[in-house]
Amino acid sequence: MGSKITIDMSKGAYEIAKKVYFKQITRIEGSLEINKVTGMNVGSAQAFITIFLAMMNGEVYKRAFNNETNKFLLESIKEDFGNDAFQDALSAVQKHINYYSTLGKGNLKGLQDIVWEMSR
Repeated sequence: MGSKITIDMSKGAYEIAKKVYFKQITRIEGSLEINKVTGMNVGSAQAFITIFLAMMNGEVYKRAFNNETNKFLLESIKEDFGNDAFQDALSAVQKHINYYSTLGKGNLKGLQDIVWEMSR
């Protein structure tokens, strides 16, 4: 994935990804803005937006991101959008974990632990 995504980058990216979710800007505009504001590369920025939108819709996402970012997104969605959105987001992360386990690259134990811990 190239350069490390820091939690500060994720915080900046999240505010911009919300604008994409609310259709205030396009995905392309969002990824360029994330790149400009946070220094996250455009490919990672696109993936960040994709993952956030998938979480909001309770849908599987295929691109792996670090656990810290996933946990930050789950916490932020719960805080900003409430429990129903949070349950959808947890479901999306679980689907991602299940998808990843079919690839034969091992499992995402750290992320699974986060999901179990936050589901309680």
